Amino acid sequence: MNFTTPTGWAHTAYGIDENGGQPILIKAVRRGRSLSFSKADSSETATPAPRTVLAACLFQRESFTRWLTAPIASSRKAATVFHSLLDIQLPFSVEDCEIALLGTMPTDDGTGTRGLVAGARHEDIEKKLEGLAQSGLDPHLLDHESIALWHQSLIEYAPVREESSPRVVIYLGSDRITLVADQSAVFLGALSLRQPEAEAIHRFLKSHFPDVPAITQFLWTGPGATLGTVESLYASLSSRWPGSSKIVHEPETFLARALAGRALTPCPTSCNLRSGLHLHPELARRQEKQPTLWGRACLASGLLLCLVNVVWLAAAQHRISETQASLKALAVEVSGSPRGIQVGQEVLAARRAMDQQTKTMEPFLAAVDGPLRDTLNTILFLATEEGLTIETLTLSRKNGVIHGLAPKFEQGGKLAQRLNGAGWTTSVERKVQPPGEEREAFVIGMERNREKK
Repeated sequence: MNFTTPTGWAHTAYGIDENGGQPILIKAVRRGRSLSFSKADSSETATPAPRTVLAACLFQRESFTRWLTAPIASSRKAATVFHSLLDIQLPFSVEDCEIALLGTMPTDDGTGTRGLVAGARHEDIEKKLEGLAQSGLDPHLLDHESIALWHQSLIEYAPVREESSPRVVIYLGSDRITLVADQSAVFLGALSLRQPEAEAIHRFLKSHFPDVPAITQFLWTGPGATLGTVESLYASLSSRWPGSSKIVHEPETFLARALAGRALTPCPTSCNLRSGLHLHPELARRQEKQPTLWGRACLASGLLLCLVNVVWLAAAQHRISETQASLKALAVEVSGSPRGIQVGQEVLAARRAMDQQTKTMEPFLAAVDGPLRDTLNTILFLATEEGLTIETLTLSRKNGVIHGLAPKFEQGGKLAQRLNGAGWTTSVERKVQPPGEEREAFVIGMERNREKK
């Protein structure tokens, strides 16, 4: 069971609608994310240019589609049993077929997984390739007609998100008629007819929509989708299936556009039934080269990663060197000398220098300290009021010593008492008078009260 179409290397694709032996060819060119389409002729597909793929399709009557339901919630695990479930439904062995899983979705109750598969028997694939070869065509891809028509209708006529009306895509060809039923952008089923029979179309719609919906949309495609044919056929359907009818833009190339576009654009419903034993030689060669290409890509990625690491390490080392130089410059500026500053010890050396400088500056800092300045002003003011002379004064946040002279010793005691009221605990003592001095000498010891901070 294949899952993808390995044509990401291509930038040009030719879509082939066989059209009863008169192929309709459309060329698609990919430029970035956009595609451009133009008509082509058989001379362009005889010898395809490099990076070009040809895409044809198996008709609905040559292939099949099925919805399978597995009682497994995991879509990955459910995909492993779809092959066996399909074998039960087919009237022939699944081993005689090429199968493609086009998509999965959870069941309505969430306990299982539904999968859409498309496939064809090996003998029908071989007949298709032989018929195309008689027209000088050797397609790389064999898509599924109904899936391609349905997918292209969603691209060119995307339904409104809230819209759930059933839609029918009808391909009118010279050798066949293909019907595709869809609802809410979900593929329901397809049918192939040889003639445009309104009764057969009615039975097909009734099988998918037992209750006739209020509105049914009809999209008409294919080289036979002329105004007269469409109006005649729709007139026989509209009475039982009321709704809208529209002929698509350039209906004769619709299928070929779908095949060419799907060959170049990855999508969940990509389908290539020319796989396995029938794989195109060009795709087989590319698959053989794929491990080598992956190896080269991994080697290139590894070398690029190594280069990025080397560049990053060099840049990081340069940044570290610059930062180291800046740190050393700052450390020298703080310490005032480059001596003793070792690599990696710049912050420690700067901190030690700052601590030493702080100790040296303590007396100067104390002089401008707010609380000490207020205390000094208080001492000087009180000393002036008491008529004292201060000879020396030592003061810090926690303690202090005042040496002074007073006409009477009691005046020194009053100064000590007044300092007690200012948050200090004081003690006053007599001191030996200096020679020739008539005033009393005293010394006051000061200690900050514990409750004062």
